[in-house]
Amino acid sequence: MLDKFLKTFHLSLNNFMGYLPALLGGIVCFIATLFIANFLSKLSSKYALRRTKDTLIANFIGKIVWAVFFILGTVLALGILGLGTISNKILAGAGITTFVVGFALKDIGENFLAGLILAFSRPFHVGSLIECEDVKGVVKNMTLRQTTIESDEGKIILVPNSMIIKNPLSRYKDVNDLSQQFSINISPADAPKAIALIKDTVHDFDHVLQTPEKPVKVIAEALNGDKVKVTVVFWFDTVNFKFSFSEKKSEIMLAVFEKLREADYSFSG
Repeated sequence: MLDKFLKTFHLSLNNFMGYLPALLGGIVCFIATLFIANFLSKLSSKYALRRTKDTLIANFIGKIVWAVFFILGTVLALGILGLGTISNKILAGAGITTFVVGFALKDIGENFLAGLILAFSRPFHVGSLIECEDVKGVVKNMTLRQTTIESDEGKIILVPNSMIIKNPLSRYKDVNDLSQQFSINISPADAPKAIALIKDTVHDFDHVLQTPEKPVKVIAEALNGDKVKVTVVFWFDTVNFKFSFSEKKSEIMLAVFEKLREADYSFSG
């Protein structure tokens, strides 16, 4: 039994020693593949960024380059290890695997394809003011899966790219087009003087735009029972405005209500 064990051990050891160069070569090839793939991915991303000035496209190209070299290096490493038949089966089954994974991760794949469309069509950029469905705000970041938007209330909203592709998209020319508004119901007898008072009150606030293109507007829109519905519209100077839109808007509304009370005007929200 001992002799049989020793013979088996020596045979296994000899086989392992004979296979060791291929094993080390495969490991070295795989490690080198990772380094080369990472290096070429970063290099191609930097080059694409210099040429396109677009981080989304640059990141996409970098990932594609990494994936191509990783697959080629992995197949080569398997060939060095003597597992060429396995690598051939992997390549042959890639189509089936892609179909199964694509079906299981349909939503993720849909967002990814939508991200590719946005990357090359570029309907908006980081810093653009957009509106899609019920979401309106400034674009803060873009990836191949989702777009990050900051609303005027200061909320950070992660919007799937497929939603942007499927639904109507509005892009404003200027980030200052992010208007603020609120409504007040005022007695018809007090409406003319109250409108002038509201406009002066809003004007007194810093960071509220007062330009011919974006003036403070106080508009009598409709008659609600015995009250006139008045809508107040104004814009913030977002270039110099560093506060929360919602907090500043609330401060303006409270100031308007206080001025109307001091003037003894009849109003409701």
